Amino acid sequence: MPPDRNSFTALNIPNDAVPEWMGSFTLSAPPNTDLWRKPPSRDTSTAPILYTALRSPFIAAEVTVSADWELEWDQGGLVIFAGAPPGRISAQTTASSAVDAATAIQTTQTQTQTQSQTQTTATGVAVPHDAPPAYLPPAPVSKWVKVGLEFCNNACHATSVCATSDGADWALTALPPHHARRLDLRVKIERIGYALWVWYEDAVSGWKKLREVTWFFWGVEDKQVRVGVYASRPANFGTTVFERRNGGPSVTHRNLCVDFEALEIF
Repeated sequence: MPPDRNSFTALNIPNDAVPEWMGSFTLSAPPNTDLWRKPPSRDTSTAPILYTALRSPFIAAEVTVSADWELEWDQGGLVIFAGAPPGRISAQTTASSAVDAATAIQTTQTQTQTQSQTQTTATGVAVPHDAPPAYLPPAPVSKWVKVGLEFCNNACHATSVCATSDGADWALTALPPHHARRLDLRVKIERIGYALWVWYEDAVSGWKKLREVTWFFWGVEDKQVRVGVYASRPANFGTTVFERRNGGPSVTHRNLCVDFEALEIF
């Protein structure tokens, strides 16, 4: 049974874009949108995303994605976050950091005054003491994994990306010949202990394992897990010669519309 739409949050799309029924819907991704993490510039989080926080510990999620894949790196699928999604730091965390920073500043000022009153030279002349600035803890960085279908080198592949605080990797898996020309793929993520297992479904032989992310749930509270779907069109090749001569839009200016079917989250 599809999840309740009321539990979903929209990222990089209007809040009223959450579909009425989560069993079948479409996300539209403009060119130059992506979900990526690469040091030192950190996050690129412009991809349209719909995600939900779970009331019970995460077990598994799966969905079928399809689209008219046309540009290099066109993609869509499932995404799971351990912590706030990129660009979404919780108000509670921000407020807590502000309180901690204010407390640290106040403590530092008190210590400075005390030290200034007591620190003297041998002649009894007070020596000013400048305390270092208060430490402001950095905003917490989530770790996340995405899995889906990606168009690369003129063919559809199963794709998966794992991101930690240091950056992200990227892996493509060639689909079997009987599946390579299809425009759809069903993908799944599943929790097994502290690990996250990533799968895609072969139309002939069933589920095939893409990777095992052994560290994903280590040190993560259940309430920190958010899971959903994403679509992105990272390519943006600008205006083509054909467009300049004819004045009409081409694929490079069109949005990628990814269809999602039979979304299930447990």
